[in-house]
Amino acid sequence: MSEKKTEFTIKEDGFHGNLFECQSENNPYPKKILIICSGSDGDFENSKSTAKKISDKGINSLALGYFNIPDGPSILKETPIDYIGEAANYLKSIGYEKIGLWGISMGSIYVLLGASYYPDLINLVIAASPCYFVVQAMDSQKNILYDTSAYSYHHESIPYEPYTENMTMFRNIFESIKHLEPNFSYLYTSLIGHVPKEHIIPFEKMKAHILLFSGKLDSIWPSYEFSNIIVNHLKEINYSYPYEHIICEYGGHLMVPFPTKLDKFFKANRKYKNETEQYRKEHIEKIIETFKTL
Repeated sequence: MSEKKTEFTIKEDGFHGNLFECQSENNPYPKKILIICSGSDGDFENSKSTAKKISDKGINSLALGYFNIPDGPSILKETPIDYIGEAANYLKSIGYEKIGLWGISMGSIYVLLGASYYPDLINLVIAASPCYFVVQAMDSQKNILYDTSAYSYHHESIPYEPYTENMTMFRNIFESIKHLEPNFSYLYTSLIGHVPKEHIIPFEKMKAHILLFSGKLDSIWPSYEFSNIIVNHLKEINYSYPYEHIICEYGGHLMVPFPTKLDKFFKANRKYKNETEQYRKEHIEKIIETFKTL
């Protein structure tokens, strides 16, 4: 058995992360753990906060940084899925038997790919505000797209679907003012249902329970429609593991189990505060319920 640590670096461990184990004397799931990944902001501190709060609910958690981290990619460009494999193998080496992944937005693609490329290590994947295909590399802070994939595996770029619209600062400002919240949906609308098979996440390789959380008022991308496409695809391939799509009528893009510093920027969170609170309560309850049967 490997030495148990709480902090990890790419240089020493092959992945960047922080481990948060349930501190209760009666740890309800001592052999199960959930790996947490951020969205397109690459905010590792937020991942750490989420992982800590989930551990306080009785679920062992590992915050995993996959870009915007020391010794790793600074932006979402050919970001290695390998970090998931390294983290999962370490967790197995210290006694964890069941490993789940949780990711939101761009992180949802990351964890869905992780469950696809490491099917024998991952038992559960939770995709919040998900996308069903691999996207083009970008620097969202500088509004730059790159002619390569946002993700990689073993130093090889994973096939991706290029955007048909250009991302510019002017367009992003215009859309945000028009909709009174951040809005990138113009990049994705024309792609719905038109992505070739080779650029779709290979769900058929997974051996994991799948949970999808989407809001019908998502302004960043059409995660509700994307989730429906995922469910239809799983039906078509006769996916043999459990899967569920949790739909939030008044939910936006921040389909997360706890309040965030970004809430004030999104219309759904501002306008439907009670619904947002209820969705978040249901989110964490669903995770706990799923862990019981994992």
